[in-house]
Amino acid sequence: MKKLIQIFLPFFIISSQVFAIAGFGLHLDRSMYSVAETTTPLIAGGIEVASITHHGFDNGFGIGGYLYIDAIPVIDIDLEGNLLISPYDFSFIQNNVVSIDKKQFGWVAGSGYLTLQKKLFKLSIPLLAKAKLTAGAGINFNISPPVIDQTMLESIIPTGSDVSNGTVDTKALIEYIGDNKNSSTGFHIQTGLQFKILMLDSFLYYRQVFADNVIPDAKGFGSLNLRLGMGF
Repeated sequence: MKKLIQIFLPFFIISSQVFAIAGFGLHLDRSMYSVAETTTPLIAGGIEVASITHHGFDNGFGIGGYLYIDAIPVIDIDLEGNLLISPYDFSFIQNNVVSIDKKQFGWVAGSGYLTLQKKLFKLSIPLLAKAKLTAGAGINFNISPPVIDQTMLESIIPTGSDVSNGTVDTKALIEYIGDNKNSSTGFHIQTGLQFKILMLDSFLYYRQVFADNVIPDAKGFGSLNLRLGMGF
């Protein structure tokens, strides 16, 4: 064990003298937003025969991965991909009778981020650890599914089935979401801290995203982000 320490310690010390020229790892976030409750009528023959209520949802959790390159003077290049997850409840009311009462459905958004970052301030503990404050901006690409409405129900409920029994054509659901997904491109700004102990990297930062309809009927959202990974 002592020999292994003697072999690898110089490498760790050299690595700790500078911030990693590249790194990768796990990304986790808590996104902050609020989607209001809405009720949508279902029309047949020009007459309202039922309605769907989305009970709204607040905030969500994201998980993904990141890769950054710090080998370029002045700026860092940061790439990230993640999934944002928010369960929500919906109800189906037909002839003033609740057929489905707060059945849970999943809402998931996929996003990719390209960010250029600049170091604002830096601290170091010789031979051991470093920390720096960064700020950056970039572009993002987003895909999110539609929420349940009349068109979706007509597409995914098998012909002749009763909506209230919850029978869903899974293949039709996947095809519908693929054909009706919401795609958007936006920009974002972010600032936060990076900590490095030997080859271990961690980041804590806030990001503000400006992009239409990633979150239903919203023009953006904020997120608090945590990263854990390795830097080389």
